[in-house]
Amino acid sequence: MALAVAQRFLLGWEEWVALPGLGLPAIKAKVDTGARTSALHAHLIEPFGPAHTPMVRFSVHPIPRRTDIEVTCSAPILDRREVTSSNGDTEKRYVIVTPIEIGERCWPIEVTLTNRETMAYRMLIGRQAIQEDMFVDATTSFRQPRLSFRLYRGFPIRPAIRRPLRLGVLTRKVGAASNGLLRAAAELRGHVLEVIDADRLALVFDGGVPGCRIDGSALPHFDAIIPRLGAGSPAFAVAALRQLQMMGSYSLNGADALVRLGDPVARLQALAARKVAARLPPLIREGDMPTLCAADEALARIRCMIAGRSVVAAVELHGGNQIDRSDALLVRERRLAIRAARALRLRLAAVDVQRISGRSSVVAVSAVPLLSAFPSLTAEVAARTIIADIEAHVRSLHWHPEPEADSEPTPGGDQSAEA
Repeated sequence: MALAVAQRFLLGWEEWVALPGLGLPAIKAKVDTGARTSALHAHLIEPFGPAHTPMVRFSVHPIPRRTDIEVTCSAPILDRREVTSSNGDTEKRYVIVTPIEIGERCWPIEVTLTNRETMAYRMLIGRQAIQEDMFVDATTSFRQPRLSFRLYRGFPIRPAIRRPLRLGVLTRKVGAASNGLLRAAAELRGHVLEVIDADRLALVFDGGVPGCRIDGSALPHFDAIIPRLGAGSPAFAVAALRQLQMMGSYSLNGADALVRLGDPVARLQALAARKVAARLPPLIREGDMPTLCAADEALARIRCMIAGRSVVAAVELHGGNQIDRSDALLVRERRLAIRAARALRLRLAAVDVQRISGRSSVVAVSAVPLLSAFPSLTAEVAARTIIADIEAHVRSLHWHPEPEADSEPTPGGDQSAEA
């Protein structure tokens, strides 16, 4: 028995791999037996070729935090599947088959393509890729020979591409003041922002391909969508957002997150799972945040606006007054608001936090923060931060130089492993 175990091909919880069929000589991957399918970081994913032999081309940033080193890849499409991540979000991904090399072993595996820009590892190896004679030692790393990012030294360095983005605000309140603030912030950074009336959309499925029409005309592609749909929005409006995501648009708040926010039980369960203290009303409707009741007037309430993973604006509501608190004070409340938004998978939100009997609790959450409810200067800064967060995710306007190509990423696990 000891001899049989010794002859097994050992893998640690992280390994260096190569994907020679895609021209990627070194990728640092996380081995996750809890994930069924392997996943590779990809962006600018585009199908092409004839219908009977479809192909997909995509770009890969193999080195974390180095968007100036980019490898363009292509492969035949095996399938297109819905994959549900550990946070409950579902995404339809292209599936390809490509050889993987680890140490002296090389074999073909199925890989799904998804944007893992925010992950610590550019690749996740699922249990389907692990062969019968392989053994995963979850307590150690790099049981196989290491590679190095130095292998990319001969690759061309690509300068930043200044491509204006086409942004859309999906809303049922076309004339809202917040839309104007977002448009001004987008135009200031060279982008185009259009307001999309959710009530005028029609969803179409031509040959199984999702699409949208507005007033009978095909809706163009948007690089990113800013959804201004609250938890109380009609099911069709949320379905329209999901359709735009299926068409390839990045959304600050996903349709699944809005559905979860609209379910009182699921909302409280998501917060409890992250140990976020909450005292929430049954439902926060579109664009609304509850006013202070008489019993709570003596208690200060901090309203934090979340964009991305940070508080971009904060006001204190006390006795009917509103005080700008966008400084670094009230650290406990700001951190709790960020944790609540992360638990609910919201990258754009307004979170009310209140101290009750010396303990901070979340008392309201909205996916539609009203920028006009904040002081004018603070609202303008918040709008610019929202646009900048989209830029950082879509990665089409700026990149920031990082360490040399052979440098290692900061140690740490994948913050959102797929299941």
